[in-house]
Amino acid sequence: MPGRRQFLAAGAAALAGAAFATSTRKASAATSDTISLGFQKTGIPLVARQLKVFEKRFEPRGIRVKWIEFPSGLTLLQALDMGVIAFGNAGNVGCIFLQASGGHVNYIAAQPTGAKSEGILVKADSGIHTLADLRGKKVGYAKGSSSHDLIAAALEKAGVKLSEIETFSLGAADAAFAYEGGNIDAWVIWDPYFTLAQKHTPSRVLAYSGDIESSSGFLLANSTFAAAHPELVNEYIEGSKQAAEWAKAHPGDVTEVLASATGIAPDVMAAVNRNASFDVTALSARLLDNQQATADRLFALGLIPKKVDVRDIVWKA
Repeated sequence: MPGRRQFLAAGAAALAGAAFATSTRKASAATSDTISLGFQKTGIPLVARQLKVFEKRFEPRGIRVKWIEFPSGLTLLQALDMGVIAFGNAGNVGCIFLQASGGHVNYIAAQPTGAKSEGILVKADSGIHTLADLRGKKVGYAKGSSSHDLIAAALEKAGVKLSEIETFSLGAADAAFAYEGGNIDAWVIWDPYFTLAQKHTPSRVLAYSGDIESSSGFLLANSTFAAAHPELVNEYIEGSKQAAEWAKAHPGDVTEVLASATGIAPDVMAAVNRNASFDVTALSARLLDNQQATADRLFALGLIPKKVDVRDIVWKA
């Protein structure tokens, strides 16, 4: 597994393509009057951006808000590590990879994952009916992703080794073609692709992520920034909670916003949002225990270079 230098290099082209200027890099410095926030075209951060939640919270403090969009959680994590942004959010597995490579991030709050927002799909007419039936079958998923962890945990639960399936490491777009074309027997994938696949191809859900394990995404801060500005960390957490509560109270509006941002049909996006969890919670012992179990599994699989204690990067106010 690559170290921190290789981890950062993996997304260098994407970061360069975003044309981050030196002034942007300084946006998260302790002396700056600008705070840079990372987001993707999904979830609570996008809702907060539409509502100008953080503008209303930070601008009275004399702090301008700058939003930077990222094409993936990986590139967002890299920018967070390098101090290009002060705050962002990402899934459980990416956070562990970054910690294992020496990244400069803190967990500051949790965004629990919807129990039906990711899963293992098989065709409706497939002879695969149990997790044990995956033994010897062709299974597609993105290596190093939450789906990699999900399939490993699911097989472990069924008494099947990961080495007993035929793995196809595929990004979402390639996996969609492979699944629809019958080139893989099962696909492990997250939303919105999870819901889109079921709409386009008659399918059965072999297992939802919530059937296998409880996981969470996280609100994150650059650790240097968080140490210097604890009051702004708290403001970011509270603003995220505000956006989450609004999203739960206005599902139709959220569907409209996310459908417009992503180009996904409103009916599909409505289903995706029903699967999602619009919550921001504290970092409970149970949640951190689940994240530690994921980290231990990734180490056992040889996907990270060393064991990590996830509590080592929990922000302490």
